[in-house]
Amino acid sequence: MKIALATVGTTGDVVPFVALARGLSTAGHDVTAVSWDVHRGAFEGAAASFVPAGPSTSGQEIAATASRAAAARSPLAQVAVLRDFHLRDAADHYRRLRDVLPGHDLVVLHGIHTLAEAAVRDAGQAWASAVFDPVLLPTATAPPAGMPSLGPLNRLEWWVLDRMLRRQDSPLRAALESAGSRAAREVTMFRAHSPRLHLVGCSPRIAMPPTDLAWTTRFTGAWVDPAPPAPLPDAVTHFLDAGAPPVVVTFGSMAAPDPAALASAVVSGAHDAGHRVVLQGVPSMLDGDDVMSITTVDHRALFPRAAAVIHHGGAGTTHAAVAAGMASVVIPHVGDQPFWAMRLHRLGVAPSPLDVKTVTVDAVRERVAQATDEPMRAAAGRLGKAVAAENGVLEAIGLIEHALGMPAA
Repeated sequence: MKIALATVGTTGDVVPFVALARGLSTAGHDVTAVSWDVHRGAFEGAAASFVPAGPSTSGQEIAATASRAAAARSPLAQVAVLRDFHLRDAADHYRRLRDVLPGHDLVVLHGIHTLAEAAVRDAGQAWASAVFDPVLLPTATAPPAGMPSLGPLNRLEWWVLDRMLRRQDSPLRAALESAGSRAAREVTMFRAHSPRLHLVGCSPRIAMPPTDLAWTTRFTGAWVDPAPPAPLPDAVTHFLDAGAPPVVVTFGSMAAPDPAALASAVVSGAHDAGHRVVLQGVPSMLDGDDVMSITTVDHRALFPRAAAVIHHGGAGTTHAAVAAGMASVVIPHVGDQPFWAMRLHRLGVAPSPLDVKTVTVDAVRERVAQATDEPMRAAAGRLGKAVAAENGVLEAIGLIEHALGMPAA
């Protein structure tokens, strides 16, 4: 079958689709990845082909946008910052998608990719959607994140949230209408949800599925690349072998309001707790005998050699830390990250999260001490074994093939 995967966003929005592309290709499907050109390299070797769509951007620009969103005064203001970034050259982006997506038997698109949703609706194509967190799944069992539970009236809170989000959609509607989209008033920014199949690529052991979801909404487990982990660079392996397991620090595509201050507090706090440090994506000026700065490495190879992981709470990093059996210290920046931070805390595999705007050396030291203490390490090990045994890509492929009407293997 010919399957198109359409995604945009940060590394955390793309890496799961890379894993799915590789799994679908291995299963014999003809896979086309469609995304911003900055993500071309990520898909090389995983999909049969890559088609760029959307404006030019860079990892630095994505990080800067996340930083502006994190500094916004409210969740709705955060949505506005991210919306405006995603809608740059929106009419042209939509037209490009209308050109490249037809001809596929199924389009699997990220739930944040509203322009792709409009394109497949207008083309009358079969499509599925995918997200990597459950924070926007309306349910009577829980209120929207950050809102109080009203029991049987939780659905009313979801309705209110939907109305609030729709009021942010004027730029989206204007762009789509200017491009001739009939679906301009049918879609909501960042809320693509296919009635055919809506995949939630996260572990049901970390985020329990609400009991009242439609049968077409399916939790699969995290989408982890089925290929073996890439080996660590020799210099990283040498540093790891030279002493006790370090605390690993990674904030993915995020950029804090004051990155230097955050890095200094995190390194000093980990040192005060008695640990060496590996910093991913942090300035090399912090390097020393007990600190090593690195660039991109495979977390599946690095995290199992850590004492604990300090991270932003992105869905992918959260699942990688858990699957490695590591306790976390979470410093959420924006979006769904506070949700994952609280889930790990409630599961007993992370201390209470820290506010990215007010991180102190003492707070990091205290939380690293908790994360590396035996009770939390043991809890993380138990949860890690269960999550590592999941195969989210294989589960997703089975559901996709069922949605296409293919016979079971």
